[in-house]
Amino acid sequence: MKNLLLTGDPNEAIEKRGVPDHNTRRRILVVALTIVVVVGLHYFTPREMRYQHAVYRMLFYLPLILGSFWFGLKGAVSVSGSVIIYYLFYLMEQWKGFSYDFFHKLLEMILYLVIAFILGSLVEKERKRHRALLQAETLAAVGRTVSEIAHDMKTPLIAIGGILTQVSKKLSNDGPERKKVDLVIEETSRLESMVKEMLDFGRPLERQLTKTSLNQLIQESIDMTKGIASRAGVELTGDLDPSSPLLMLNAPRIKQIVLNLITNAIQASPAGEHVLVKTCVGRKAVELHVSDHGHGIREEDQEIIFAPFFSTKRGGTGLGLAIVKKIVDAHGGDVSFYPNPERGVTFVVRFPFRHG
Repeated sequence: MKNLLLTGDPNEAIEKRGVPDHNTRRRILVVALTIVVVVGLHYFTPREMRYQHAVYRMLFYLPLILGSFWFGLKGAVSVSGSVIIYYLFYLMEQWKGFSYDFFHKLLEMILYLVIAFILGSLVEKERKRHRALLQAETLAAVGRTVSEIAHDMKTPLIAIGGILTQVSKKLSNDGPERKKVDLVIEETSRLESMVKEMLDFGRPLERQLTKTSLNQLIQESIDMTKGIASRAGVELTGDLDPSSPLLMLNAPRIKQIVLNLITNAIQASPAGEHVLVKTCVGRKAVELHVSDHGHGIREEDQEIIFAPFFSTKRGGTGLGLAIVKKIVDAHGGDVSFYPNPERGVTFVVRFPFRHG
């Protein structure tokens, strides 16, 4: 289930790993051949046939369109750059001094570059919108399924835990049966926590935003997790920017993601290390930084770290960071991470300034 939500174009995923698939190679070949054919037409057509050359220059837009639609901004820039280089060589061979005709062709090349950038940017924007829409639809479907499963599991787990707790009280403290029952109670409690995460992931986000002090929520979260850090032998410190303004937030859900990030950082850091939680105010947003000193995130896991059901922790549901991203996205913010200079990673959550 780790890759359940790796949505998007499979070809694009392969390209990101540096291995173009057969279809990608075929598209590159088509674009390259189109450029070569049009350039060849210019070279082998007498210069006096000006009308034909004017038509050939228009044909350069064909590989540009194909490159943009198939490869986005990267394709548009690559095609336009190749065409300009080829055409400049052609113009230099025909050079007879700076003239109106040369100036006109130079303006055409500049316009070609501008159109390439605009076209590539528009395609990239549409791709991002499509990916976001596809991911949102998939997340909604998975959320509904997970919520139904978790709801069905919740009641029997509560009943099992309650009954076993009553049985445990009647057993001898030193008896082997008591240890076995306590182990089952502990595992049942762990399952209840997993079910709670599943319900949180499937539950729709309420638009109940109030003016809230992010620093206060973070400080409360630090105080709540001090005990966890102490038992793990990890030092937990905060560095909160006093200039942080009030933000329009759903306070309980934001506190949930702060607790999640801090707990993850504590669990990732070995004993003797420290976790730093800080805020800083930018021009358009307030940033929350949570830094650990663990082993970091493997390169092959970095693109799917926020995907539901992906987890590197033994016994984890893989929903913690997915819930974080869902809540942050609902607030119009974004969450990312970067490797620390020494070791570990820092997760960064940006909350945009919102009013009213």
